[in-house]
Amino acid sequence: MVVMAMALPSIYFDPDARQFIFIIGVVAVWRYSWAIQHFFRALIYLKVVFPRMRKKADALGTEGDPIHAFFLVTTFRIDTDTSVDVYRETVKEAIRCGVPSTVIASIVEMSEERLVKQIFQSLNPPENVDLKLVRIPGTGKRDALAAGFRAVSSTPVHLEDSVVSVIDGDTILSPGCASACFRMFKINPRLGAVTTDEECTLIGEGRVTGIYRRWYNLRFAQRNVYMASMALSRHVLTLTGRMSMFRGNIVGDPEFISRVEFDAIDHWRLGRFRFLTGDDKSTWYHVLKDGWDMGYVPDALILTVEEPPNKEFFTGANVLMRRWFGNMLRTNARARMIPRKTTGTYTWWALRDQMLSMWTSLFGFTAAILGSLKFGPELLLAFTLWILFTRYIMAKALAVFHKQFSISWPFLVYFNQIYGSLVKIFMLHHLYKQTWTRQKTSLKSRKGYWQQRYMDFESRLAWGTSMLLFLVLMSFFVGLYELKDLQALF
Repeated sequence: MVVMAMALPSIYFDPDARQFIFIIGVVAVWRYSWAIQHFFRALIYLKVVFPRMRKKADALGTEGDPIHAFFLVTTFRIDTDTSVDVYRETVKEAIRCGVPSTVIASIVEMSEERLVKQIFQSLNPPENVDLKLVRIPGTGKRDALAAGFRAVSSTPVHLEDSVVSVIDGDTILSPGCASACFRMFKINPRLGAVTTDEECTLIGEGRVTGIYRRWYNLRFAQRNVYMASMALSRHVLTLTGRMSMFRGNIVGDPEFISRVEFDAIDHWRLGRFRFLTGDDKSTWYHVLKDGWDMGYVPDALILTVEEPPNKEFFTGANVLMRRWFGNMLRTNARARMIPRKTTGTYTWWALRDQMLSMWTSLFGFTAAILGSLKFGPELLLAFTLWILFTRYIMAKALAVFHKQFSISWPFLVYFNQIYGSLVKIFMLHHLYKQTWTRQKTSLKSRKGYWQQRYMDFESRLAWGTSMLLFLVLMSFFVGLYELKDLQALF
């Protein structure tokens, strides 16, 4: 950074210079304002608000516990070692929590059934801890969840005073994780669901796995910030499918079960199509639209077992981003239709910023490249220096929320912003493209061959047109084109 700064002309350090104002810009102020307020809101929640909540919840003692706790685990094509760890820790947590509990295993294969029974019996659970098995065909996670939810709703337990932990098949609960969430529901009768803190362990070794590990650590640091910031407004932007806990009567609601199983959207251009992935977005949307509060419990930790989808980092990151951002975009439009008085002002704004950010994040990057064509390559060098400086500050700020920091974080932060925005724009025009990374399954279209080909062509055309329009507008903004050039065309 020092060498780059010394190579720049002195005009780039003059606050009155056009180039300086151009680099900072109104859009940059907007983006950095969001980052700064998320940072301080997260600190307020983690250091002030949540400790008060925890103290209040702990003061209730056993009176704050639910009358029954359900632990719903869905597994399909998970390796045996991971499944053993997942079910063992789930059963242990059901025993540790000290309230009547039911572990529900939504499984596909007979081998999984034998494995779960063996683990359950080996731990000698007390009489108030039961095991319930739900066998389904291997038709997807949504069907597995719906079958598990129906198993919950069919029990004679009073669901309004019960809680349901929805646990993914590659999620290992830490000791006390569920208990840490229980009493949050007691201190807030409007609390519909909570999600937890998350860390991961990667399967595999080597240089590429090391890059994935640093990338995941960065993402979980960012996740901690955003979850804590949003929780300050009693909402979060997703109820993570790896492990979230719901009030029992929400899970037992037939509308909730149907939404998870058959969720779909009607798109003005693509028509109606069902969701394959994004079950956590379906549950989140249902809780949000019904006006329930949502929470984040940072002292409840889960460990997820991640397997990179590809040995090449760039390819694997692309696969994961397409799934993550596709899930977000498929739900965002209908979430924005929920009235502000239901979502709250901050959540209302955050949902809109999710759509704006895919373009505003590209603003500076595109402006610097186009501007260098007019003002010279020094502008690109100045912008690179600015990016290195600001992303280093961002990365160090994120390190406050995560114990593992890497010097690669500033570069990965910028990679997430730029390439992530490109993936979001692509997925915005290809919402029907859905695949699972672990199960290697995709949604089968009911359209004919030529209908599908036409929809693919139409989506590429819409995507290409939006990108071209963005580049043209940016060219006018930086002065590469002028209005008289546009008038000359007519």
